[in-house]
Amino acid sequence: MVVLPAYGAAAYVPALVVERALFVRERNDGLYYPVTYLLSKMFDELVLAALASCGVTAFVFFGVQLRGEWVCFWMGYYITLSIGIVLAYFVASISPNLDVANALLPLYVTTLLFFAGFLFRLTDIPPWWYWYSFIDFLKYTWGALMANQFGEEDPLFGDGTILQFYGIETVDKWRYCGFASLFALFFFLATLTVMTFRSYQSR
Repeated sequence: MVVLPAYGAAAYVPALVVERALFVRERNDGLYYPVTYLLSKMFDELVLAALASCGVTAFVFFGVQLRGEWVCFWMGYYITLSIGIVLAYFVASISPNLDVANALLPLYVTTLLFFAGFLFRLTDIPPWWYWYSFIDFLKYTWGALMANQFGEEDPLFGDGTILQFYGIETVDKWRYCGFASLFALFFFLATLTVMTFRSYQSR
């Protein structure tokens, strides 16, 4: 529920690349500011994503009879999806064309998988690579979902419990959701900066 929306963000890449010529022309004509354009795009996508994610997460959460709070489960999924959308916009804004954007986005997301804590435990990551886990938004949304699922009743696994096995027994699920939300803000500001100061092409 955290990997799928991250990779699914590739569907949002064409939104900026295809409309780039139109954006450049209308921005140069003074029809709107870059922040206006970006906010309108984000509003459309995030509202639709919020409605769709409610149905998807409710179906999975109650259908599989997961534990914890559905609201936290939904937030973990929705925050990851929101980060994916604005990340796709950022990659599209810095890429010269659609081919480059479609290659960069999954490449970056794939690197995140190795430092989120589920493919390799955080305690098994070499010290010289551990810093990357701090800037990995999948680590926070996955940690929040794990804490939501096993926080109240953590079953035995190996020499300890499941959360202890992954080294996330002290995770606060709401705090991790808050940390993950900061990534959406960062990528939004980064996208806005690029779209404001990059010329892209001459008229």
